[in-house]
Amino acid sequence: MRLRIVDIETIPHHEADNWLEPVEPDARLVDPVKIKASIESKTADRNDKLGLDPDCCRIVALGYVDVGHGDPICALCMDEESEKFALERFWATYKEHETRLVTFYGFNFDLPVLLRRSMYLGVNAPPISLDKYRSQHIDVWQRLSFNGVIKAHSLAFYGKRLGIGTLDKVDGADVAGLWAAGEYEQVREHCLSDVGLCHAVANRLKLLEV
Repeated sequence: MRLRIVDIETIPHHEADNWLEPVEPDARLVDPVKIKASIESKTADRNDKLGLDPDCCRIVALGYVDVGHGDPICALCMDEESEKFALERFWATYKEHETRLVTFYGFNFDLPVLLRRSMYLGVNAPPISLDKYRSQHIDVWQRLSFNGVIKAHSLAFYGKRLGIGTLDKVDGADVAGLWAAGEYEQVREHCLSDVGLCHAVANRLKLLEV
């Protein structure tokens, strides 16, 4: 069985506003100026989170490595056409071998996004179990949280806590801004860094001994 470490970077889909219902203002407000301000504030808060919504985001970087089989890959997805190509390649090579995915917070984010984006782009993805108790795939965050019994921290936290060094200074929250500014290589480097860090943390926890 092959182990594939996976990480994705996402941004809000540029058409998301067309799909979502308008937000409602605070029901206690009657002043039109305050109602408008409430709507604008709530809309901004909602839009800030769209990059984490599997139905309202798109993948801009898809990084992965098959442990013991080649170098890490990170596909930058400049548009939906290149995103579709990256997903087709990802799933095609996944299907070539009996593959087990390894992620950090993947049951809650990476895997649902991969499946949703494949669905929306017409890419044939295999069935992937997101059942944290029965799935063959490994979510390092789930293991660290004892399947949600306690609150686990971020991947960067565990890298520091376990003494695993990284030169990456980018946070996931920075990705949308970097992408908008055309700093594509920084996004790629951050994605690859997270692939490597997830690999190192999983290895330290002996989760890769299958």
